Amino acid sequence: MKISQWLQVTLLTTVSLFTVGAFNPSNANTFDSTEVNDDNFVTVAAPFGSNQYQLLIIEQISNRRACWRENHSNPVIVEPLLLNFDFTGICRRSLDSNGYSIRMNGQDLGLDYILRLIEHDGELLLLGTPIKERNAPEIEIGTTRGMKNGFHKIFLNPGWRLTRRIYQGRRLGHIYLTSDSPPPVRTSRRGTSTQLRTSPRSLPVNSARELPPPAFAEEVLIPPPQRELIFTKPQVEQSAAGREWSNNSPQTLPLPVPERKIPVFGN
Repeated sequence: MKISQWLQVTLLTTVSLFTVGAFNPSNANTFDSTEVNDDNFVTVAAPFGSNQYQLLIIEQISNRRACWRENHSNPVIVEPLLLNFDFTGICRRSLDSNGYSIRMNGQDLGLDYILRLIEHDGELLLLGTPIKERNAPEIEIGTTRGMKNGFHKIFLNPGWRLTRRIYQGRRLGHIYLTSDSPPPVRTSRRGTSTQLRTSPRSLPVNSARELPPPAFAEEVLIPPPQRELIFTKPQVEQSAAGREWSNNSPQTLPLPVPERKIPVFGN
């Protein structure tokens, strides 16, 4: 059963790499959003590996065939039917930050928060974890209301909903987990904050077992540190034979020595 679930998620991931457009971080502040019909979407905690889960969002874009089926309760188990047929033009699924991100108070937080699932008190919590501001609180977005084997439906917390990204009036496939509340801010050294924590519950230290992100999740696009290059005028430096240059000191190249001509005497 575990191997079958792993193959299902692997298949979904492989297909998504070819169908989801790359996200350009420079455009993060130029996007708008629009409301969607919640009946056409399901948010899922998809299992992979050993007791690990990642967020999967499935959208029904045509009524020709059902893209998923729900069973049981507390938790609701989702059967991803789109794996049984060619779902092109019928279903759409998002498996990584190319396909979904957090949006709060009209602000795209795709570069500031990563979405992950953790196990806590017999259920899975969908959290937004800060990437840059390490002192900022985590954002609790939804829960599975229980745990079993298989794909779990995630119920979004009050105040959260799904919306669609818009760019220059064009509707995109990217889905936002949206809240009208302002995003949290970094906590100061004194432990105070100008905005309230968005998580409705506090997680005691060591009480939640953090599940590592999937190996195929998109890496966070953080620009590498810039190295400052200092150029100095080459100088002539005499060195003894066999002397090695130090890696901790600037190196200079000796100036070329003019070629000495040897006079030729005729007979």
